[in-house]
Amino acid sequence: MGWKDVTPSDDVSAADWIGGRLLPFRDARIGSVIPSGFEAYVRIEERLGLAALLARHTTTPERCWFCLWDGYGNLHGWPAVAYLWASDDPHAKPPPPPPPPPPLRESRVRLPHRDYLLFTGAAAEAEGWEEGPNLWWPDDRSWCVASEIDLDYTLIGGSRALCAELTRSGAETVSPDDRN
Repeated sequence: MGWKDVTPSDDVSAADWIGGRLLPFRDARIGSVIPSGFEAYVRIEERLGLAALLARHTTTPERCWFCLWDGYGNLHGWPAVAYLWASDDPHAKPPPPPPPPPPLRESRVRLPHRDYLLFTGAAAEAEGWEEGPNLWWPDDRSWCVASEIDLDYTLIGGSRALCAELTRSGAETVSPDDRN
């Protein structure tokens, strides 16, 4: 799975609710990465299996939104990405380069210090991305997941029941006011 497997969307208004709920970025608080206003928050390291758990805590598991930071080099191909090849055989030919990425939409979700491409799909489609999704949420906004590119953990905001279930699985309770 990955961004090539979900549907690109130009409906960036689907993310309009996020910007006003973020704390100032300069304060390096958790709430500058994930929107405030949820009942509870947790921090996790491992995301494997997260989509299935989250799907049980929304009325819209088949309609989710995925934001992918548009700064990843592999989204834009050459010259943002170089492919290296090494061989002990001086007559060996290098493998062909991977195909160029599909064309990207021009529209962007614009949040403080980051711009994102927007996609839509089912919650299950968030599993297995090489990079991202960096922000994702169901259409009913019952939870939100944030994986900021400069952090080595993932944040989840949602109901107390959701966060309690995640805590039982090893997640750490956090607050939007906590420092990153």
